[in-house]
Amino acid sequence: MNIIISQQATGNQRSSRVSGIKRRVAIDMKKSIDPSHRDIALLQERLRREKHLMQSLRESTDIYKTAWNQALTGIYVSQDGRFRMINPIALSFMGYKLEELVGKQSISIIYPDDRKMARKNAIDMLAGVRTTPYEFRIVTKQGKICWVMETVTSTTFKRQPAILANSRDITPRITVGEKLQESENIYRAIFETTGTATIIIEADKTISLLNSEFEKMTGYRRAEWEGKRKWTEYVAPNDIARLGKYHILRRRDPAAPPRNYEHDIIDAEGRIRHVFLTVDMIPGTKKSVASFTDITGWKEAEQVLKKRERELQIKSRSLKELNTTLRVLLKEREGDREELEEKVLSNVKAFVMPYMNKLKKSRMDSKAMAYVDIMESNLMDIISPFSRKISSKYRNLTPKEIQIANFIKEGKTSKEIADLMNVSKSAVDIHRWRLRNKLGLNKTKANLRSHLGSLA
Repeated sequence: MNIIISQQATGNQRSSRVSGIKRRVAIDMKKSIDPSHRDIALLQERLRREKHLMQSLRESTDIYKTAWNQALTGIYVSQDGRFRMINPIALSFMGYKLEELVGKQSISIIYPDDRKMARKNAIDMLAGVRTTPYEFRIVTKQGKICWVMETVTSTTFKRQPAILANSRDITPRITVGEKLQESENIYRAIFETTGTATIIIEADKTISLLNSEFEKMTGYRRAEWEGKRKWTEYVAPNDIARLGKYHILRRRDPAAPPRNYEHDIIDAEGRIRHVFLTVDMIPGTKKSVASFTDITGWKEAEQVLKKRERELQIKSRSLKELNTTLRVLLKEREGDREELEEKVLSNVKAFVMPYMNKLKKSRMDSKAMAYVDIMESNLMDIISPFSRKISSKYRNLTPKEIQIANFIKEGKTSKEIADLMNVSKSAVDIHRWRLRNKLGLNKTKANLRSHLGSLA
């Protein structure tokens, strides 16, 4: 049963295929008989292709316009040395409008001093000799100098050879670079002419820069040190550990270690030099800058002063000891003097005054008696404390003035003193005037007798 059904199905399929072939043959015969139908079909196919091509062209044109107008770099087409097309970015840094540049010689806006080099670089790039962008200056419509970086390549414009250029305004970069260079020049000038020995130290302790003052102070040469040697090579061994600790701390926290301290260095001749150091970090880096002041002379002078101070202290102690000894001797001398005075006083009273009293009781004329009184008075002056005090306090008094001062203190008048001393009254008055003058009483109303009494 199944075999019969399969045969019938196969026969039906065969009949359908034959019928389809016959229909296609009839259509093809009809087309070959009707030429107009074939042409229409070809035209329709061509129209379809052209529509597709136009759509692609419109899309390409839109992409080109977008790229041309929205490009981040300046683009222009030059032909026969003149601008033909310029995009908005190029117009913006050139400072012109489109209609002002189209047809204008492209070399005319290049800064005169750069024209020759710019032309050579463009030719080299078109010839394949140069592959990197080149830089030159242009003069904008406003007269400003503008730096541009450019590349060029060959192209066609209206079926004629042309040049397609890509350029970028690099004035800000050049300006920043110039300012950086200027800052660096100023920095180097200050670094070199600061007047103190200065170095820059890297994180690994290498000296990356040193000035001529450092060379003078140490005798080292920058060519031997810059970028090659570390500060640990010139610092005295006893200071390396301390300074190394500061070096590490400073890069963790610039405020942690001291900014100023002293240490010893070893110069090119092996001599120890004492320096006062000021060091700090350069902001934003791991570098530090250190300035040195050579205090070797000060340290040596300080040592000399300390030595002298020690010597003076020793001498001072010796002087104190000597003063103590002198005070002891003076005290002993004072005691001896007092003892001597007591002996003299007792001897005068015991061996002189009794005979003076006998002379005064003997029969003598008035003149001889006056002489005895004078002798007695003089002896009393010698042993009198008043005479000693006034002679020691007023060393410019003469012996006669001291004698008269003693008479005045005892209340004797000028006439009485004159009779005792066998001089005129006017001479005594002169001595009284001199006494007042030497005692500082000539411009006061002080009583001479009272003043002399206060000295007793």
